[in-house]
Amino acid sequence: MSKIVLLSLFILTGFLGYSQMKNAGFESINTSYPDSLPGWFFKGKPGFKINLDDKIKFEGNFSLKVSADKIDAGQFQSFSQEIAVEGSRVQRKLISCHIKTADVMAKIGVWCQVWDEKDKVIGFESFDTQNIVIHGTTDWKKYTLPITVLEGAKKIVVGGFLMGKGLVWFDDFRLEEVQVMNMPPSAEVVKYIDEFNGVIKKNSIYKDSLDWKRINRDIAALSNGLQTVSDTRVLTDYVIRELRKVGDNHSFIQNKIQTQVSATGASPEKPISKLLENGIGYIMVPGFSSAHYPSILEFATAIQNQIKKLDQENDIKGWIVDLRTNTGGNMHPMIAGLGPLLREGDLGYFISRDRNREKRQRWYYKEGREGTEKGTNVRVNSYYKLKDNKNKIAVLIGNRTCSSGEMAAISFIGAHNTRLFGEPSGGYVTSNSMFWLSDGATLLLATGFVSDTNKKIYWERIIPDVMVKSDSDADLILKAAEEWLH
Repeated sequence: MSKIVLLSLFILTGFLGYSQMKNAGFESINTSYPDSLPGWFFKGKPGFKINLDDKIKFEGNFSLKVSADKIDAGQFQSFSQEIAVEGSRVQRKLISCHIKTADVMAKIGVWCQVWDEKDKVIGFESFDTQNIVIHGTTDWKKYTLPITVLEGAKKIVVGGFLMGKGLVWFDDFRLEEVQVMNMPPSAEVVKYIDEFNGVIKKNSIYKDSLDWKRINRDIAALSNGLQTVSDTRVLTDYVIRELRKVGDNHSFIQNKIQTQVSATGASPEKPISKLLENGIGYIMVPGFSSAHYPSILEFATAIQNQIKKLDQENDIKGWIVDLRTNTGGNMHPMIAGLGPLLREGDLGYFISRDRNREKRQRWYYKEGREGTEKGTNVRVNSYYKLKDNKNKIAVLIGNRTCSSGEMAAISFIGAHNTRLFGEPSGGYVTSNSMFWLSDGATLLLATGFVSDTNKKIYWERIIPDVMVKSDSDADLILKAAEEWLH
C-alpha cells in the first residue's frame, strides 16, 4: 500500500514540475545582483530601462516596469522565461497577466512560443494574433492569451515587450491549463472546422504531406466543449501550425474585421523616390496590404508618377529599386507601378498541380496593365514609358523582402540589364489564394509555387546575384548597387 502512495506522490510531483512559472509576480529579488530578474531573461537595450517598481503594482510588493525615451518607434525591449511542459498529449493553456501603461507611443505586447524536442517552434500566439492593441495610457487590466500545446512539446517561452517610447508595468503572470467541459462540440463548430479543413484538403500544395488521421484525432480532443464558431480559433490555429510543420510558412487566416479592413482601407506606407549622385534614380516600394481597388490604383499610379518625375526632370543613367522593406501584401499594384522599369510581357509564373499535372499561369505587365491569364488586375490609365529603357537596374532585397515583395523581385529576374543586390529574401515564395469562410473570415492559402521567366522555381528564398551583408551604419548594399550602375 505504501508503494502505491509513494508512486502516486511521485507522479503528482512530476506533473507539478511542469508548467510552473517562476517569479510570476516579480516578488523575488536577488540582493547580490539588483539588476537581475530571477526566473526571467532579458538583455538591456540602449534607451530602455527595465526594473522592479514598488510604488505602482497590481498586487504584492512589486511589478515589472519597462520604460523608454529618446528612441525610434521600431525599437523594443523584451523579457521572457522558459517553462517545461509535459508533451504526451494535446493541451489548451491560458496565459494571463495584468498590465498598466503610460504614454506608450507604439505598442506593448505579450507573446508565447511552443518548442518541441528538436528545438523547433511548433506554436505561437501573441497579442497581435489575438488583435489585442495596447498603447497610450491605460489603467490596470487583466489580459489573456490562449495557447495550444501540441503533442511532442518540450517547453513554452513566455515573454512581454515595450516597443517605442512610454512606460508599461507588468504584474501577476499566470499559466493555467484550460478546464474543458466534458461535452461534445456543437454542430455549428463541427460544420465550420469541416469547411475549413475541406478547403485545405482540396487546394493546399501541402495537403498530401499532412497526417490527417492524427489531425482529426487532435481536433476531436481540442473540440471538446466548443459551442460557437468564435471558439473554433483554437482549431483553425492548430491546423495552420500543422501546415507549418510540413513546410508551409505562408498560409494564414484573416478574421472578419481584418478582412473588412483589407477590403476597404488604404495601406499606410507610401513609395519614396529621389535622385542619387551620378544620375541614379531611386524608388523604394514598401509592402501594400489593401484589396480596396481605389487604393490599389492610387498606389500603382503613385509609383509610376514618381518614376516619371525622376525620368523627365533628370538625365537618368541607371535605376535602383529598393524592396528591402517590402514585407508583402498585394503584388498587383506593386508590379503595375513598377511597370515602366519592367519588360513588357510575361514576368513570372504561378505553378500548381492538379491530379499530378503541372499547371502554369503567367503574370504580366503591358501598357499600364498588370494581370494574369484570368484577366487584368490593375490598369494605370496614364501609364508612363521611360525615355531610355536600356539603362541598368539594380534591385535591392533582404530578409524583410517577403511574399509579394518577392514576387516583385522575381518580376525583374531574367532581364539582361538587371541585377539583384543584398541578402537572401524572407522565403515566402508560394502563391496564396484567398478563400472566404462562412463567418466572414478569409483563409489565405498557399496553392502554388512560383518561377521566373527562365522557368526556375523558387522553393525557398531568392538569392541575389551580388551578395552584400547589410550594415546598420553604412548602407553597403546601396553602395554596391551604385558602384555597379556608375
